Amino acid sequence: MCVMLAEPLRTKVWEIADSYYSKHDWAHGRSHIERVLKMAIEIGKQERADLEIVELAAILHDIFQNREAHASIEGFRHETEGSKEVRKILAKLGLADRTVDAVCHCIESHRKRSGRTEPQTIEAKCLFDADKLDCIGAIGTIRSTFVSFDHKQEFYKEVDDIEAYRRRNIRQDGTIIDSALHSSNLEYELSLKAVANRMYTETGRRLAKERAAFMDEFYDRLGKEMKGTM
Repeated sequence: MCVMLAEPLRTKVWEIADSYYSKHDWAHGRSHIERVLKMAIEIGKQERADLEIVELAAILHDIFQNREAHASIEGFRHETEGSKEVRKILAKLGLADRTVDAVCHCIESHRKRSGRTEPQTIEAKCLFDADKLDCIGAIGTIRSTFVSFDHKQEFYKEVDDIEAYRRRNIRQDGTIIDSALHSSNLEYELSLKAVANRMYTETGRRLAKERAAFMDEFYDRLGKEMKGTM
């Protein structure tokens, strides 16, 4: 379905979304949302998704991410709590229950770490893939760097036993226990390296392949340069 949001609704949704997103957060702020939106729409066109659902979900999918990232509250998940908040937002805007349910499912299932809710609809799969594509490639590398500095982490950290580190600092659902012990290269090794294999759509898989190859080459070279072997 190639029907986009009506302009008055789009304007109102963006006004609401901007009250949640930081303009200075390059990893999860407005710039990330705009990139994910563009990619989700492109994937949605290829996959014949309902673009109204895709657009609403993409604009609103990370409204509570900043709250989770800086609150460090165990059990607080931005995809779950964000979905609840979006349900209230869309209900106030008078959208049909069917639309609200579809958008909230997209948001609740977009996260790669928790895996609690898998994307079931093509719209949810489009959002998931678009969001994950922004985690890899050149953009993903820059975002990972931004997150490391934002959390006052070392950018690169040598770990003798990465599985021991995983058991020590990564919960079973993939969330990080102590962010200060993490780093950009550890995030790559334990999470980002596997992103390309988790795509749901044919379009997403095709785009992820090239982006993943770039990121693999970057971190391979980074490791060699850090060790002084290149």
